[in-house]
Amino acid sequence: MGMLRIKTWVAAVFVIALAAAVGGQTAVGAGGRWYFALSGDSRDCGDLIMPKIAHDIEANRAAAPVEFYWHLGDFRRGYDIDCDMLLLAHPGFDCRTPRKDPLGTNDMADYLDRAWDDFLARQVAPFGSLQVFLGIGNHELMAGHDRAEIRRAFRRWLTQEPLHAQRIADSGRGVPSDEGDTTYHFVRHGVDFIFLDNAGDEAFTAAQIVWLTRVLAADAADPQVRTIAVGMHAALPGSRVRGHAMDDTCQGRCSGRQVYEMLYDAQGLGGPPERRKRVYLFASHFHAYVPDAYDTPDHAGRVLPGWVVGTAGAQQYVDTIRYGYLLVEAMPDGTLAPRFREVTRESPPLAGGDGAANLTDFCFAYNKREFRPHVDSGPPCACGASRQQEIREP
Repeated sequence: MGMLRIKTWVAAVFVIALAAAVGGQTAVGAGGRWYFALSGDSRDCGDLIMPKIAHDIEANRAAAPVEFYWHLGDFRRGYDIDCDMLLLAHPGFDCRTPRKDPLGTNDMADYLDRAWDDFLARQVAPFGSLQVFLGIGNHELMAGHDRAEIRRAFRRWLTQEPLHAQRIADSGRGVPSDEGDTTYHFVRHGVDFIFLDNAGDEAFTAAQIVWLTRVLAADAADPQVRTIAVGMHAALPGSRVRGHAMDDTCQGRCSGRQVYEMLYDAQGLGGPPERRKRVYLFASHFHAYVPDAYDTPDHAGRVLPGWVVGTAGAQQYVDTIRYGYLLVEAMPDGTLAPRFREVTRESPPLAGGDGAANLTDFCFAYNKREFRPHVDSGPPCACGASRQQEIREP
C-alpha cells in the first residue's frame, strides 16, 4: 500500500470514528425521527425467539427503520442446559420434565463449551447487517465465568464503533474508561445510550458511579445531548419488579437508589432550558414485559419513565407467555416513544429440523413458572451509614 493510500485510509478511519463519537454515522429519517429496538433474557428459547425478533425488525423496516438492537443480558441459562440447545442433541426430550439425572456424561461440559458460540451463531447472526449492542446479565457470570472472560468472548461487540470512538473522545474530556468494558456509553442523534453493568451483587461499584457522574456532567454541559437512555440488566430499586431486581442485596439497594437519584437529577428540572434532558430507563432480568416500571410509591413525585423487557426467550414469570421486543421511536425533540412488538408461534422464521415441533410447543405453551420473589421488602440496609460515621469522627 502506497504512502498516499495509507494517509487516505487513516484519514477516512479518523473521520468515521469522529462521526461515531459525536452521534453516529447514519442520517435521521424523514421528520427527524429514527428507531432502535431492545429486549433481554434470551436464554431457554432464544434460538427460536431471537430470529423471530430479527425478522420482525427487518420486515417492519419500511415503517420503522431500526438502526440497532440492544440486548440487555442473559444470553444463555448457564446453570443448566437451555431447552433450545438440549433439543439439538436430544430432539425427543420433554423440556417440561425436570432432569434428575444427566442425559450424558459430558452433556453439561459440552453445553458450557458451546453456549456463547451458539448464542452468537443462532441469536445474533440472524440480525445480519443490523448493528447489535450487548449488555451482560447475571447468567453470564455463572459456571465460573468472570468479566475478563466475558470481555474476551464478546470483544468484537464491546469494542465496535461507536463504543471505541466514544472512549477516545471521552478520554479527552475527563471521562476515562477501559477498552472493551462491560459498562459503556455512546451518543447517537442527540441521545446518550448508557449501559450500566449490574450483573453481579457488587454493582454498582464506586468506580461505576464516579464514571456515571462524569458522563452525566458532560451530558449536562452538551446542548446537543437532549436525551439519556439508560440500559441495564436488573431494574433499579423500588420498581414494579422489585422482587427480582437490584433490591435483592444491600449493595444493590444502596447503590441503585443513588444511581436512580443521579438519573432523576440529570433531567435538570428547575435549571436553564438548555441543560434539561429527557431520561429513560430500560431493563430486563424479570421475564415479562412491564411498562411504567418505576411508577410506584417508592418513587412518588420522582418517577422516571421505565420499561422491563425480559421477553427474548427466557422462562416467563406471567400466566400468558409473550415474547418480543421494545420498538423505540426517537422524536426530534428528544422524546422516546416505546411500544412492545410481540412475536408469536406463527411469526417467521419457523423452527426446522429434528425437535422443531417439540421446541415450539414447549416455548409457546410451557416455558413459564410461577414467580417467586427473592425478597418482600428487601433486607434492612443502612445506606451511607459507614460514611456518615467517618465524617463525624475527627
